[in-house]
Amino acid sequence: MSTKTVRTICFDCHSRCGVLLEVKDGKIVGVKGDKDHPISHGYMCPKGRACMEIIYHPERLTKPLIRVGKRGEGKFEEVSWEKALDTIAKKLLETREKWGAESVVFGQGTTRGMPPWIYRFMSLFGTPNFMSAGHMSGAPIVLASSLTAGFGILDPDYGNSKCILLWAHNPEKSYPGIYNYFIRKGLKAGAKLIVVDPRGNSYTRKADHWLAIRPGTDVALALCFINVIIENELYDKEFVEKWTEGFDQLKERASEFNLDRVAELTWIPSEEIEAAAITYATTKPAAMGPGPGGACQSINVFDLTRSLTILAAITGNLDIKGGNVSHVPPTKARSCYGGDYQYEIALSAEQAKKKIGRDKFPGIRFTGMSVTPELVWDAILKEDPYPVKTIGLFATNPMCAYANSKHVKEALNALEFLFSVDYFHTPTTQMADVVLPAAHWTERDDIEDLSMKNHVFCQVKAVEPVPECRCEKEILVELAKKMGLKDYWQTVEESLNYRLEPIGMTFEEFKKVGKFSLPMKYKLYEKRGRFNTPSGKIGLCPKYFEEWGLNPIPAYKEPPESPVSTPDLWKKYPLVLTTGRRILSYYHSSFRNIPSLRKNAPDPELEIHPDTCKSLGIEDGEWVHLVSPRGKVEVKVKYFEETHPKIVHTPHGFWYGREDGWEKLNINQITDDGPKDSITASVSTKALLCRVEKM
Repeated sequence: MSTKTVRTICFDCHSRCGVLLEVKDGKIVGVKGDKDHPISHGYMCPKGRACMEIIYHPERLTKPLIRVGKRGEGKFEEVSWEKALDTIAKKLLETREKWGAESVVFGQGTTRGMPPWIYRFMSLFGTPNFMSAGHMSGAPIVLASSLTAGFGILDPDYGNSKCILLWAHNPEKSYPGIYNYFIRKGLKAGAKLIVVDPRGNSYTRKADHWLAIRPGTDVALALCFINVIIENELYDKEFVEKWTEGFDQLKERASEFNLDRVAELTWIPSEEIEAAAITYATTKPAAMGPGPGGACQSINVFDLTRSLTILAAITGNLDIKGGNVSHVPPTKARSCYGGDYQYEIALSAEQAKKKIGRDKFPGIRFTGMSVTPELVWDAILKEDPYPVKTIGLFATNPMCAYANSKHVKEALNALEFLFSVDYFHTPTTQMADVVLPAAHWTERDDIEDLSMKNHVFCQVKAVEPVPECRCEKEILVELAKKMGLKDYWQTVEESLNYRLEPIGMTFEEFKKVGKFSLPMKYKLYEKRGRFNTPSGKIGLCPKYFEEWGLNPIPAYKEPPESPVSTPDLWKKYPLVLTTGRRILSYYHSSFRNIPSLRKNAPDPELEIHPDTCKSLGIEDGEWVHLVSPRGKVEVKVKYFEETHPKIVHTPHGFWYGREDGWEKLNINQITDDGPKDSITASVSTKALLCRVEKM
């Protein structure tokens, strides 16, 4: 018997921690964190530790399947890979011939590093339509901060910071392997901690300032921070004068958000807002971490992330050590979302303009912004702006992931063809015409550079895939061959070598070293003499925004459902609902069938203040109906004191374990996909109205 240890990267979530796998006779028999990994430092979450359960689970998809019953009925027959890929290739080509390439949409969820391969496939096929959860998970932050300052602010240097601001972000549950070590390092060195979050968590308990905000009022709070800082002349005057434009207009807008008004809007005492703003402005360097999910799931996300970027800018905390920095991956334009793969650039101008939503939402016009799923559903059902007939999905479960699940099902049911690639059956794969079994991260080679700071890591295949699972990259390589897309990579190794060209290594060479790093650089704007914006300055109120169809100055919008905007509805639904609370054992809707993970969180829980429960006659642990204007779902009550009595919190992604779980347990049955952010088309799932009813 032979045993070996393989150093690789876990991809059971976006933290992608370093791991050491013990392999015996071709099977994984042990896993532990890699203490030498410069980001995760040996950390592993329950998902990573459960990798053997995932790989060898009896429910894992191991054969290509073709639907034989009605869509959604769950009846499939096993077929060969040849037949499955031939079927997909034929349908893709037929759809393009009849309806145009734009009638085909490709989508991803957890990504598993697939954008370079999907993007190149799309550019050669000819469609401008890539669908993802980006609009509700980080993309608006990157867009707004890049347009404002020339780089994204999702890269806080917590470890070297003197003040850490977590805004709608609980990295302990969402990105622990990327952020927790560095937050602990900063706090241990004496950094101040400010947390903006409506619910308590381990970070709010450590915080110097916890601002328990009413969901959906973040822009008002951010502008109030800016107002306090300007009024007290705590901004970096030298930096503002030399490196920004539009300060006077910003000052005028921020003055509208005085402490008394914002305290009333946000349900935060004015003295707490003022103290936190002063701490942030006077403790330098300060690093801000906006939540990729928490900050993005609203109709005001673009102006929120603009406001947060401006807040970091006027205090001089951009591109400095301990602030919000700009890490350029060593792979540069061939990084995960690098410019070398961008399908919109490769397409003709005429075809690129067919991207769904770009005529209505200015943010979607920008390269790299994906089409929001809610707009794809309209294209399927209303043929707006044209018909969408075929969708190909990789590692995504739209039936649970996106708002208004009933609408999602209606749209998928109306498709001519749907194929899905995944580890296990989900409500979405049950709707597919063809289902392909994907290789696990332990069973494939890859390169990890997304959010990996100044590093790129090698993900080494530790074992051969469980028969007959295949790596998604291999699937696309074979599909491209069958469809005659001649400029696609001919092998997976060729594609990996292409990605590594900027660091001068082949993948075989890279496997021997495991990682490659670049030295950190700060204040690049001083060396260049400009920020990477059209004016060369940070746009507090930039003229170029008007040319792009964007509001030049942030504005506050009340949530579409709220005590303020819909007082009559508030009488019927007297609680504010936030959804999407992350559970560390799961990655969104996935891994619900893994025994050790399910044991940690078997039921969807409604976190609700005990005083509210007592007024309703509801006990801790009782199952109740959670009701919104769109319907009701079943949840289990959990007494939770660290929240406002009028605010309740639920996780997302529950469906497994009950025959009617998708309908009865899935919180997105009662969320809304109607009102959208006017720039990015993001929808509000963090600020809705609801009530609780006894069952």
